[in-house]
Amino acid sequence: MAKPNTKVAIYGATGESGGLIINALLESEDVQFDVTALARGSGDKPGYQALASRGVNVVTVDLNDAVEVIAKSLESIDVVIAAVPPHVLETQIPLARAAKLAGVKRFVPSSFAMALAPGGVATVQDSREKVLAEIKSLDLPYTVIEVGWWHFGFIPKLPSGRTDWAISLPEFIVNMIPGDGNMKTCIVDNLDVGRFVAKIIVDDRTLNQKVMANGDILSLNEAFDIVEELTDEKPERKYWSAEQLDATIKQLQAATQDGKADYVTLVGRYWLEYYYSSFIDGDNSPEGVERLGFLWAKDLYPEFKPTTFKQFFQDILDKKRTLPYAGRS
Repeated sequence: MAKPNTKVAIYGATGESGGLIINALLESEDVQFDVTALARGSGDKPGYQALASRGVNVVTVDLNDAVEVIAKSLESIDVVIAAVPPHVLETQIPLARAAKLAGVKRFVPSSFAMALAPGGVATVQDSREKVLAEIKSLDLPYTVIEVGWWHFGFIPKLPSGRTDWAISLPEFIVNMIPGDGNMKTCIVDNLDVGRFVAKIIVDDRTLNQKVMANGDILSLNEAFDIVEELTDEKPERKYWSAEQLDATIKQLQAATQDGKADYVTLVGRYWLEYYYSSFIDGDNSPEGVERLGFLWAKDLYPEFKPTTFKQFFQDILDKKRTLPYAGRS
């Protein structure tokens, strides 16, 4: 029997999340996905050429064009997925308008991160809420997909240096534990993100819903305990109070107001905002996820066996993983 066919367009196809999603769609054994990469600017860039060589249709779009022009690129598309960085989230708005005009059946806005409360400390959520409000005003069917923290973000520096190769955070964030370290939070193996997405976007139960597609639930103290168990080493635990976090966040927000901040400062700001949301306010905890109205992927797909943090960290020790963003263009 032939597999059902679903046409999917990805905005942000050469980014890390976009790449993981495309990999899973192309490898799906349950559904035949015809994948289109929406290229802003030139589709001749190496990243897009690599996708084309794998059978992905590359279409150049200019989101400054009239909605009617953009919509022509989305004709016959069933699902549009956006996976773009925080600073360009609002560029999804013209894409959503075009998707509505083209008759797209589902729009998945750029998320694939932690559950964040509206109006909370994480300023990126303001843009995400603005995009979602536009989608709802268009009466465009949607699904919001969050996945929690990637396991890579929980790798501590060890006295032996065994994990140094896998850590790419600003130095002041490495081994930081907000609060008392006991707040549980949703986390996921990055390799499971696309596999979850491939299931969610063809499931009628997830239309006009928010879904948490995490693979594990741990506190930072529990994650560090697992590291100690697997390594017989004791990584430093740098506990930061809510007051310390709040003061540093305000400093970083002031330093990034003019849009000219360096990469480390910008990453530091977003990361600490996320830390406060997850580990002080508890937005990404099981209770927070319930409070924010998410469905659980684990309930929708009980047959799916995600990779646990313990399994992932053993892979890190064995150097079996590729760093996120390596080779992206």
